[in-house]
Amino acid sequence: MTNYDKLQIVVIIIFGGNEMKKIMLGFLTLGLMIGLAACNSSGGKTSAPSSVNETSETSTVDSVKNSSAIKDDNMEQLEKKLLDRGVEVRYNKVYLYLNREKGIDYEYFEMAFQFDTKANEIYEITLQLRGNIDGEDKDTLFYDVKTGRIVESTAWNTDISAIAEVLESLGCSDQELVEFAQWYYENNK
Repeated sequence: MTNYDKLQIVVIIIFGGNEMKKIMLGFLTLGLMIGLAACNSSGGKTSAPSSVNETSETSTVDSVKNSSAIKDDNMEQLEKKLLDRGVEVRYNKVYLYLNREKGIDYEYFEMAFQFDTKANEIYEITLQLRGNIDGEDKDTLFYDVKTGRIVESTAWNTDISAIAEVLESLGCSDQELVEFAQWYYENNK
């Protein structure tokens, strides 16, 4: 007697005659089909029509375009705000310069963002101020960027309060200015 024969005898004893076999075989087949269908859907494949997939992809692309357009609008508004406060924005290969001449309302400064062209990120920021009385340039101050914030340089002459005054006169935070510099670089390189 084979194992199959033993299994048939057990099924007949437990479930009764031929009718019960057919019903149990039907349930077993149904369970197997549902299990396989569940495995297929967790494999990353969807059974949705292609038009639904295309609509989903289109809405994702539109969403990315919309967020990019919103960021562009915000950065353009910040650029206009800087221009309204007497700041000239210039870009030259790896440097982005923000320069403002002395006026009735504002003091002179020149801030240079130096970019690392391989990493496409800000390498260093320098700030040049000019004395109020004698009009002579003061020592150049150096700053680094860490996690999107302007921080004092560990290797060079630096003064965090000097850049804080400049940022206050610009009416923006260090994060906004770093984001603006990166955006300007990306759009003009």
